Amino acid sequence: MSQEVLSQSQLATLAREKEDLAVDGLIIRHKAGVRLTHWLVAIFFFLSLFTGFVIFTPFFAGWASVFGGGPMVRTLHPWFSLGFTVSVLFLYLSWKDKMKKEHGDEEWKNNFGAYIRYESELQNVGKYNAGQKIYFWAVFWGAIAFLASGIVMWFPTSFPYLLRTISYWLHEVTFLGFVVGIIYHIYMSTTAMPGTFRAMTRGTVTKDWAKWHHPRWYREITGEKK
Repeated sequence: MSQEVLSQSQLATLAREKEDLAVDGLIIRHKAGVRLTHWLVAIFFFLSLFTGFVIFTPFFAGWASVFGGGPMVRTLHPWFSLGFTVSVLFLYLSWKDKMKKEHGDEEWKNNFGAYIRYESELQNVGKYNAGQKIYFWAVFWGAIAFLASGIVMWFPTSFPYLLRTISYWLHEVTFLGFVVGIIYHIYMSTTAMPGTFRAMTRGTVTKDWAKWHHPRWYREITGEKK
């Protein structure tokens, strides 16, 4: 029992600073800094989402009491949103080079339906598939849209009427897009692909998971051939 605890402790320590490393039956996928940044993005997103709902529609007005009332919601929302944008920026700095297009992306796109039903085994998908890359860039540019439109809405008297109108529409359309996107993200990382969620909690995935979902990355880490 003590050996098992020690092993888990050593693995957790290793996953703080390293990634892309095979250890026993696991592969370290994300080091601690990346996981922390991801969860900061998530926390600030949901804080922005919930306060945004209160501002967006009277249907959620009851939620205002959770944050100290309507005026406090309007005060907190832009700061939560700024925290979200800054967190996304740090995630961008960590992942921007890894989210570039590569040859395995087309294989994932062309076989997505069969892959999601576990009917087709891919061969050339790297550490991040095309769907993850599309989602990453959508979040990044969505955060930029939030920031640009949010600044105008935060200081409305400093900008002309037309720009304010465009900003309100851009903010709301981006907001609705994020609502759909987060539902998709949660579904894909939990129900659709069991074993994915632990990559952002423990930092590790099983070798079987990696071999199925990211086979080229698996081969690069383990040295195994097709």
